[in-house]
This record gives sequence, structure tokens and C-alpha cells, in this order.
Amino acid sequence: MKNILKIIQDITKKRVIVHITDTYFLNESKNGKEIEIPGFARIYRILEILSKNKENEILFVHSGDFLFPSFLSNFFKGKQMISILNECKLDYCTLGNHDFDGGLKILKSRIKESKFNYIITNLTAPKEITRNILQYDVWPKKSPKIALIGIVGKMTANKAVENGFKMKNAQQSLKIIDEIKEKFPEIKLLLVLSHMGDVEDIELKKTIQKKWPLKSIILGGHDHNQLISYNSKLDRCMLVKGQSNARTIQIIFSDKENTNEPKGFLQNKLLVLNSKHYQKISPSKKIRKEIDSWYKKLKNENKLPSNNVVKIFPKDTVLDATEVSLRKGTTNFGNFISDCLKNHTKSDIAFVNSGHFRGDRNFFEKLTERNLFDTFVMKQRGNILVTKLSTKECVLFLKHAYSQIGKGKILQFSKNALEFIKESKKNRKINVALISDMIFSNEDGFAEILAKNRKITVSKLQKLLRKDIIKNENLIDIILTSASKTNYDPEIRFQVGENSSHYQ
Repeated sequence: MKNILKIIQDITKKRVIVHITDTYFLNESKNGKEIEIPGFARIYRILEILSKNKENEILFVHSGDFLFPSFLSNFFKGKQMISILNECKLDYCTLGNHDFDGGLKILKSRIKESKFNYIITNLTAPKEITRNILQYDVWPKKSPKIALIGIVGKMTANKAVENGFKMKNAQQSLKIIDEIKEKFPEIKLLLVLSHMGDVEDIELKKTIQKKWPLKSIILGGHDHNQLISYNSKLDRCMLVKGQSNARTIQIIFSDKENTNEPKGFLQNKLLVLNSKHYQKISPSKKIRKEIDSWYKKLKNENKLPSNNVVKIFPKDTVLDATEVSLRKGTTNFGNFISDCLKNHTKSDIAFVNSGHFRGDRNFFEKLTERNLFDTFVMKQRGNILVTKLSTKECVLFLKHAYSQIGKGKILQFSKNALEFIKESKKNRKINVALISDMIFSNEDGFAEILAKNRKITVSKLQKLLRKDIIKNENLIDIILTSASKTNYDPEIRFQVGENSSHYQ
């Protein structure tokens, strides 16, 4: 492994772009001694090292999803994240779908507190929330070398429209590129901050290459995958998407003076930091102290969950609650949670969408209350629905869930669920326990599948199923009640790419 610290220290006289996306946690997390999530104390240190050389020009950007969801945001409504991003001197961001979770009033307050700008090219903000929101910008302000735009995908746009924003069509929003070319002919690099799905980003890359004749970079998020799409011989545009919670940090650097670098230069100037590299980066004491202060506020108000043990597992057990694993198949932690839900509700089977898991870390040998509150942070979406689905509908859910790797729609399911479905008659009604948000938000498409099969509208379906919500219970309560009576199952029940013949 290369000494990443030395590589960063040796970056001099460069224009440096530092990119992160989908950050929900302030603190680091470890797998034994290995750092998996760096936390903002290390992110700050990386920026500090790069900035020590005064001849470097640093541009720090974020591709959206940071205000929600997280344990701290349940109390501080994203205020803690704005405070830390301000300390880290974030320059620009775009908005993600979860940044609208608190509603327009909270979003307005957080934007007002921000010392950085929000770039959203394909949305128009309501009049009361125009502060710090730009259609595009150029950087640096003196002798600009980079133009920035921000593009959000369908899921974010839908949430934005619900909160008073207006959506622009692609042709209308990308006219801004022509304006940039006319006003700033000296600019050679277009930087696009994107919060879109992978497929949307690939299409955006094609469009940008048609609209912008010079070099361009799309820095994206949303799907929590590391993705690099770039052919040095064919492409003028490079698409780079990062993993959530800064599991990967993208650093792109180029010579300040040389703006006419040869075709193919982009890939050679990309540095991707990951968990192996973070071992060499010491955290900033200043930022760590700032992070601790937010937890101290909750402790003083007696709002910090206890470290009481909920369940002790076999020796050396590592419970895998990382997003990387949960979004490609079942894990031992997902098994345990779905089994708790099935047992508590006395259902035939249970489904929990992987997007509902937000802890993004491993737990060792035991599970505490604090672990649960760090993982299942979407309390307002944590209601439990127990309803009857046909065998066919269960199969449709599973096929849809496992149609693509890396998505929050991947399902964790209870033990023997696949065998139960396979052995059931086609039209048998099965009692299924699931997270209500899978139906009532329709972000992952489950409600649409169910409505189409029943030949009714999504809104009518949602109205009919409201009666099946279990009142006054959420997933955390259920786990606390049923954990001691639920057996541990370490097996991987299904993963994307496995033989799925039992779905036919």
C-alpha cells in the first residue's frame, strides 16, 4: 500500500478538487483496529494537509444527502452537519433526496446557516429559500478556471417539488452551459455535482459530452457506490461516484497553470482514498472536540440511548450492518432484524428494505440500544405494516429488490421465507410484516408494483393499507422486545448474482 499521507503532502502547486457524498455520521467507525468510515475529524485533516501548501488551490464539494437521516438529526435537524461542514470550509454542494426529509422550513434554516453555496441547475427554489442557492458558479472568483453546475435526479426532484421547488426539463436546465461558454470562454473544465441514480448519471455523462466540448467531470452520489466511468481514448467527460459516509473520498488534482493538458489526463489525476488509506491519517482534535460537543448536549438532556446490551451473540461474531453488504444481499445482521420482526408480529415472513438500515458499520459480539438507535434513524418512517400479499406479489417484490446491486430496495428477509414462498400456491395470501415506508413513500417502487398487480392506483392502495399499520410500534421497539427470543443465523440467504431460479 502506498503511503497516502506522503502522496497528499507532496501535492504542490496544484488545483485540487476534494469530493464526498451522502454523509450521515460525524464520527468514525472501525472494524477492529481498521478504520472503515473516517469521520469528519479525518476529512478535516486531509483538507488541512492539502491546504498547508499555500500554493495549492482547494475546492471542497459535496454531492448531497447530509442533513438527514441520522441519529443526531432526529434531535438537531441537520444543524450539527452544517456546523461541521462550515468548519471544514465546504465550498459547494447540491441537494439530495434526504435533505428534504425535515421539510421546507428546516431546509431554509439550514441553508441560511451555511457558509457554502448550493448549486441546483435543474430546480427552481421557492422565493423564501433563494439564499445561497445558485444555478451555476465559477471558481476561483478571480481568474476562474472551473465552472460548476448541480443536477438532481428524479427521486430528489420529486421530494423537492413536494417542498415547493419547481422542476426544469433537461433541455431548459442545461441551456446554462451555453451561457457559461459565452460569459467565460477562458474556462476549460466543467464540474457537475450530481445526486442521481447510476443509470441517470450515465445518461447525463452522454449529454454533457454533447453540450460541453472541453473536459468535464461529474461527481455524484445517491446510490452509495464507488463508480468510475471514463475511457481515456474516447471520453472528454469522467463520471466519478463515491461511497457514502466518505468510505471513499475522491481527490482530483491538476497543474494550476497548464489548462491544455492532453486527452486522458483526467484518469491520471484521480486519487480515491479508502479505508486502508485512513489508517495513515490522524484525526483533527479540533473537529473531534466539536463532534463530541453535539453528543454532550444530548447527554445533558438525558436523550442519549443507553449502552444496555440487547443481545449477546456467539464469540467473535461480527454483525455486518455496513451499507456495502446490506445493499448487495442479506447479512447476518439483516437476518437477525428480519427474524425479530417476523417473530414479534407472528407473520409468515418479514421484509425489511436495506435503505432502512443507516448505521453503516459492524457490531462485535453484542448489540446495544445505542447501536439500534444509530442504525434505525428514520423513526418517522419506522412504522410496521402487517398485511396480506399473494405469493405472486412476494415474488414480484423479491425480483424487483434484487434486480440491481447497491440499492436501498434490496430486501433483508426472514428465515425460510424463500422456501415458504416457493412451496405456497400461486394465489395463496401470505401474512407479511414489512416497514410501512416501503409502501407509503414508494421511493423504491414497491407500492407501484403492488398497485399495478392489483389494478388500482398507488394512492388508493396506500389508503386501503393504512388499516394494516400496527399503531404505537416501530422497529426498534420490536427488536428490544423480541431479541432475546430470536435465534442468531449467520448464513447469507441471498445475494445479487446468485442463481435466482426459485423466483421463476
